[in-house]
Parts: sequence; C-alpha cells; structure tokens
Amino acid sequence: MNIVEKNRENILYYEFEIFKKLGFINHLFSSKIGWNIENTIYNVSKILNVPESNIISLKQIHSNHIEIMDENLKDYGKITGKEGDGLITNIPNIVLMTYHADCVPIYFVDTKKKVIGLAHGGWRGSFDNISGKMIKTFVSKFDSNPQDLLVTIGPSIGPCCYEISKDLGESFLERYGDFEGIIMERHNKTYLDLWKLNYLQIKKSGVLDKNIISSNLCTSCNINKFHSYRREKGTKDRMVAAINLF
Repeated sequence: MNIVEKNRENILYYEFEIFKKLGFINHLFSSKIGWNIENTIYNVSKILNVPESNIISLKQIHSNHIEIMDENLKDYGKITGKEGDGLITNIPNIVLMTYHADCVPIYFVDTKKKVIGLAHGGWRGSFDNISGKMIKTFVSKFDSNPQDLLVTIGPSIGPCCYEISKDLGESFLERYGDFEGIIMERHNKTYLDLWKLNYLQIKKSGVLDKNIISSNLCTSCNINKFHSYRREKGTKDRMVAAINLF
C-alpha cells in the first residue's frame, strides 16, 4: 500500500512510504481518531518534533494562490493567516500545514534541491490547476527540475462519491478536454475524479509517472477514520496535512 497507518498514543495518522525513504522530511495526514480542533497543533508538533510556533498554515480560500518561505523572508510567522492554498519552503524545521475534509492534500518534494510544498486542492483550486502552478513555482523560484519531484495525493473524496452539477462537469470538460476520465456519468448523475485530474495536471507539468503516488483513500467512504464535508453534511471538523524538512 502507498500510504500506511500509524498509531502513536491512540493518535491515528498516515504516512506515505515513498517519503519515509528519503531521510530528510517528516510528514503526516491526520484522521478523526485522537484529533480535534483543540489538539491538532499540539499533535502535529509532537509527532513531527517541531515547535508549535514553526507550524505555518494559511486562511484557505479555494484558490491557486501560493505563498513561499525562503531565505528572503525575514519573518515566516507572518505567513500564517494569509489567504491562499499552497505553501512552499526550503527552510528546515518549518512545518507546512493545510486543512482538509474532502479536498485533496497534495504533497511536493524536490529530492535534489530539498524543497517541499503542500497544496489544498478542492474543485475550484483544481479547476485553476493549483498542482501545475505549484510545480511552475518550484521551477521558477527554486530552479527545480520537474523530473526530480515526488508528488503524492492524500486521502480525499474519490470519484466514487464526488457528485457535481452537470454544468460544472461540462466546464471541466471544456477546460481539460485532453484529460480522459476526469468526468463520469452514472445513473444520470455527474461525478468528478479529483485524483485523476490532479494526477494528469502533475504529469503534464513534467513530473515522471513513477513519481506520482495516490493514496486512493476516499474520505467519504471511510468516515470511521476521516471527516467528510460532503458525507457529514457540512462538518466543521478537519484533518490536516503536514510536511517539514529536517
């Protein structure tokens, strides 16, 4: 399996095996078991062994806006709370964190330059190609070679469950007419495959097929372990994706 369960003091979380082999990053995707709004920052800090003050997140607005933290940024703490849905850094011990409850967590690692990124990809951000924009930013700001990138797609709502309007489906087909299989019709209903959409955007941006890994875990199908905004009819609870260099 591409993604594995971990349990620490009754706190359930997930890791991608391919990232653990690199030896210079920590990461996780949380669950609903052992996590709540009050203890999320504490749990991330404890599991990743990084001070809470080093955990950076944005006010997510379902955009493709990306914030960068590098040596030119004197106070990275000012990033927290800014609007956006993508984070990139090459600074060790800074945890990038995004919030999810069906939207796609997308992790990026430049294995040569040691740069990491994290994106929140709902249908709007994915429609506006946040994955492709993340890779372009790696290239333009850090001189990355897309073939050196590892990209993983974490637990999120799958094509089995993500029903959308027919009009929205047509908009995706109009914009991504060369992407086969991102829209499906079943029983007179339209479904969007966010996993395949982001996979194809990532591949089109030059990342090697073997370096794109999907968890294939549907949050809506697995509400015993995950929060699902769609399945739970607007839950305010969230999981988090987190990653840092060390």
